Parts: sequence; structure tokens; C-alpha cells
Amino acid sequence: MKQLINQKLNRLFKLSTLLSLGILTTISGCGGGGGDDASTAAVTPPVTPPPVTPPPTTTPDPEPDPEPTAEPTSLDDLIVAPDNPMASVFQLDVDISLTTSKRAYFSLCDDYSDNNNLGQSSYTVNFESCLYRGPLDSGKLNTDITIANHNGELIAVVWFYDGSQPSYKLWQYDPELEQQKLTVN
Repeated sequence: MKQLINQKLNRLFKLSTLLSLGILTTISGCGGGGGDDASTAAVTPPVTPPPVTPPPTTTPDPEPDPEPTAEPTSLDDLIVAPDNPMASVFQLDVDISLTTSKRAYFSLCDDYSDNNNLGQSSYTVNFESCLYRGPLDSGKLNTDITIANHNGELIAVVWFYDGSQPSYKLWQYDPELEQQKLTVN
């Protein structure tokens, strides 16, 4: 029991010593008080001018970003350019002028596939998908065909009654042209 009391007293002594040192350090750091002493001159800190800031540059306010256009979800949301003719079809001028006198037949179709064999194209055409079919007169045909806007790529086939190889020509819509044209020579 005596030992326990000695330990507690020892701790209290250490704690009081630390507190005393802390108080003494705080008091001595404050300096001497006084003020009536003539040997002490008042020191004023040097005055520094405020930092010079350049005049604000006038930059134009950036234009606000335009409001994003929402994706149309109904016909009421669609915006159509004033110069849009709103046509769902266009005219294709077909001009065929062959130098042969063999009897031939012309087909213009939209369902076909390219069977590229070693650099030589051959085509498989679904003749049920043809937009136009008709005979050539002495190797010639000149007609306008009304085509729906979604048909941007077509295949023209000139095939001969004698069984010789047909002639194929791919046609693609050109938005730069006012009049679409397909020419086969």
C-alpha cells in the first residue's frame, strides 16, 4: 500500500513540475511590461505600399452554349429546313445506249449482293425486287423512273436473250446532283 501511495505522489510531483515549467515559459515569453522606461524606443513597422494590380482587361463574355436540341420523339418535334421539298421520291433518268443489235432486257433492282471472286465482281440479284423491268429497243432505252428516297443504291442489269453474260452497273444516289442519272453504254 505504501508503494502505491509513493507512485501516486511521484506522478503528482512530475505533473506539478510540468505545469510550473509551462506557466514560467508563458510568463517569460510575454516580456517585461513597463513602458515608462526612457531607454525603450517605440519601433513602428515600415509602411509598404499595396501591391500594384494591373487594370482589368476587358474580354468579351463568351457566348453561352446554345441549348442542346432534343431528339425528336414525335412528328411535332421535327424541324424541317425551309428549302426541303418534302418529297419522298425522286426521278432517275435512265439512258441506255448499247452498240449491239442483240435483243436485250433491262432490270433495275435494289436487292443484290456482290460475290467478289478473286478481284472480279459477280452479282446475285433478286429479280423479284426490281423497280423497273423492260426490253431494250435496238440496244436503247431512255426513260424516267420514280424511285423512293430510301433506295440510295441500285443495280442495273442488262441481260441478253441469247444467253451471253449479263452486264452489271452499280448506281448510287448523288446528293450533289439535282437530276439523278444512270447511263449504260
